[in-house]
Amino acid sequence: MNASIPRPVSEFLASLRARMRHIEPRTLLPAEPASLLREVGPDDDVVTRFLASAAAAGCRVYHSKDQDWLAAIREIVRGQAAKKVIIEPQAGTALTAERAAALHQALAADGVATTEQRDDETLFTADVAITGVRSAIAETGTLVCASGPASARGASLIPPVHIALVAQSQLVADLFDAFPAEKVSGTFFAGAPASVSMITGPSKTADIEGVLVTGVHGPGEVHVVLV
Repeated sequence: MNASIPRPVSEFLASLRARMRHIEPRTLLPAEPASLLREVGPDDDVVTRFLASAAAAGCRVYHSKDQDWLAAIREIVRGQAAKKVIIEPQAGTALTAERAAALHQALAADGVATTEQRDDETLFTADVAITGVRSAIAETGTLVCASGPASARGASLIPPVHIALVAQSQLVADLFDAFPAEKVSGTFFAGAPASVSMITGPSKTADIEGVLVTGVHGPGEVHVVLV
């Protein structure tokens, strides 16, 4: 017995371990057919479903061709009368270094100051943040954003307007595909980012007298540009 642990606590833990030995191991997914668990089937159009779900969640959605994504973002920034914009390129997302460079040049031509700095002062004084995503979930219109060496968790959570650039290839049907069971293991979590934010529409709260308010503690507008 560990002398640093009080005897009652140690005895409780010992009894808990004894009881747990008789618990049958559970599988990660229920045994029911996938059709009973998943709303988005293998033959469903995930693009159409994502666009509808994201719009229903309160996002403003733009479906652009490869050549039109830049014009769509410029139009959004103009509509915000933004003066300062954070651009956050990230490997493995639609916002590549090349696209970020094109954004810097285009927005500078519009008289907008752009930066890739992610310190607190920048995050709290920016009008708009433009990011990529790790994936996007068709069933709920959810954006999955991961932090990393080149991406701050606050970029998609602090500025009042968030623009997410999403590639169609990043669309997944649901959470089962966003976090596949075979990857949810010790190895997966060992290499996981410091944080994963799952964003479904603009920020909302009903903490005050049950009244739903949008944009109190995060972006009041979320724009999704699907390439």
